[in-house]
Amino acid sequence: MIHKIQITILILLIPIGGLYLYTKSQGIPFMEIFSLGTSVALVGEIPINVEVADTEQKRVQGLSGRNSMDNSNGMLFVFDTADYHEFWMKDMKFPIDIIWIGEDLKVVSIDSSVQPSSYPKRYRPTRPARYAIETNERFTDTFIITPGNAVRLPITVEKTVGKN
Repeated sequence: MIHKIQITILILLIPIGGLYLYTKSQGIPFMEIFSLGTSVALVGEIPINVEVADTEQKRVQGLSGRNSMDNSNGMLFVFDTADYHEFWMKDMKFPIDIIWIGEDLKVVSIDSSVQPSSYPKRYRPTRPARYAIETNERFTDTFIITPGNAVRLPITVEKTVGKN
């Protein structure tokens, strides 16, 4: 009986170990292959489970109307071109940080602790940005995210970059 259990464990561990080594060699966050409905972006070395807003309708809706967001989550906005895209806090119910990301996949600027009460004020990057990630307030301070940090997009987004 113990011999069968050991064989079963080996049968399960060998493929999982191989998959882990492969994803690590490719620079893919291992847990990304198990996430359903979300993807993982890396800002510096910090993983963020992101919901991707890659259509005009999704970008306009954003996080509006939601009561909260889990601490390790965010929303990744994907634009067709790098520009001075603007965000506002219409219908937002909680404060956020906005991480603006250039076409070179580096953080170009950050708007911290953006409050729902700031609407109709508009927020925009200091340099053209192709992407933005909205996180919970203080996320960038907690994880020491600063302009110049490298960003790794989810695989599903990387495959579409440059095809627009």
